[in-house]
Amino acid sequence: MKNLLVICCLCAVTLLAGGQQHATFDDLVLEPGSFYNGSDSKGGFYSGGFWFPNSFDTEWDSWMGFSVSNMKDTITAGYNNQYSAITAGGVNGSDNYAVAYVGGELEFNLQDTAVISGFYITNSTFAYLSLKDGDDFSKKFGGTDGNDPDYFKLIITGIDAEGGQTGVEEFFLADFTSVDPDGDYIVNTWKWVDLTSLGEVVSLKFTMESTDMASWGMNTPSYFCLDNFNYPRTVVSEEVYGGYGELRVYPNPVKDIFHAELPAGVEEIIIAGPDGKLIVKREIYEKKVIQISALSGMPAGTYFLYVKSRETILVSKLMKL
Repeated sequence: MKNLLVICCLCAVTLLAGGQQHATFDDLVLEPGSFYNGSDSKGGFYSGGFWFPNSFDTEWDSWMGFSVSNMKDTITAGYNNQYSAITAGGVNGSDNYAVAYVGGELEFNLQDTAVISGFYITNSTFAYLSLKDGDDFSKKFGGTDGNDPDYFKLIITGIDAEGGQTGVEEFFLADFTSVDPDGDYIVNTWKWVDLTSLGEVVSLKFTMESTDMASWGMNTPSYFCLDNFNYPRTVVSEEVYGGYGELRVYPNPVKDIFHAELPAGVEEIIIAGPDGKLIVKREIYEKKVIQISALSGMPAGTYFLYVKSRETILVSKLMKL
């Protein structure tokens, strides 16, 4: 078992600050080719101000929850390679990333309510090779002829301060349900999971679901890897350009009222404060230009406008005078 050498920002809170805190896991120092899984019984680790919980059973030498890893093995199949991402590293070639093992339900708590932008996700090598080839415990996805409508997905549920659900997001780590076999896939790159639709949450609940089931539960290894948690995908002062269109905000800096020119396909906008707290959430119906007065009377400082379509999310930084 490998140990974490340094854990930064050890504090007695779950989340230090919402909005611009983000976890890259590169603030945790590991020996090369190692991982930290909570074997010291500390109950988890901090990254970027977030607390990632885990539990370790010394009797069975097993764990659940979150681990941090820099393992790069994309070849070795089976349980002994449970700490490797199929990408052989983090987002954009970074060393560290997190591995989650979901034993039924995994709860991730924040100290205060916040809008979480999302995170990057991929398969663990353990799960990927099990899905691709099958093993002694799990089936090869698609079956022997490739026609079985299998899927493996992560389900993320937002929970508000009153304990109610704010919404649910699903991400398919493997999907063989397409009528066209060419549409079948198993994720082997980093993909963004947008969580802004969950709104203001105080916790996230992670569960996993697979078509490969037994009487005792899921046969598919219930692992996923994540990186850049709550990381803004694109942040600029006035304009955002991309393959999904153009977003322009003016005037910026903002005194009271500003306008946003939206790309086609926008369904929703969210404005969040520097602490991540929700200020306004608004559905959009085929509007090109909208007027927004939500910052009128708000304190001076930095705010963020999230513009969401089905394909992507654009983010514009707003400077309030």
